[in-house]
Amino acid sequence: MKKQLLSLLVLLSAPTFAAQTEFNTQALQACSFIENDFNRLLCYDNTIAGKSLTKPTITKTLTPPTANNVPQAVAAAPMQTKAKTDDFGLEHKESQVEKETEIKAMVTSVKEAAYGELIISLDNGQQWRQIGSDSMRLKENDTIVISRGAFNSFLLKQDGKNRSIRVKRTK
Repeated sequence: MKKQLLSLLVLLSAPTFAAQTEFNTQALQACSFIENDFNRLLCYDNTIAGKSLTKPTITKTLTPPTANNVPQAVAAAPMQTKAKTDDFGLEHKESQVEKETEIKAMVTSVKEAAYGELIISLDNGQQWRQIGSDSMRLKENDTIVISRGAFNSFLLKQDGKNRSIRVKRTK
């Protein structure tokens, strides 16, 4: 008798479980269209927990910019090379659309930090600090080239020479 009652209970609960699973699948698929990472995660958490969302989510699709849908302020803005050069090495602070590969400048002063690292000031107002323990002799009025290395690092070398040191921008 108990086995029959248990079987009957399982059979009666199966359709509601299937409907619940189907609802969760549709809700999870709806969550995948949310662009904001935090809101998408919140949608997944609420769906799995069985909570209904109180606010309807608005999804929008991204379209690549064309001549028709680019805002006029962006389309009419001229490219300024001086502004790009001033921001060289500060990409971690601001997002840049175009990244320069290297800059060339003249050294205005060279100081030595506590552990022997060089602090190099340039004629364009930038200041760079040596990373690591490699050695290089620099003096005022030397022309240097700072280029991009791997993994967003920067390499400083004297113009016309092959020896380089790793640096990071401080100002």
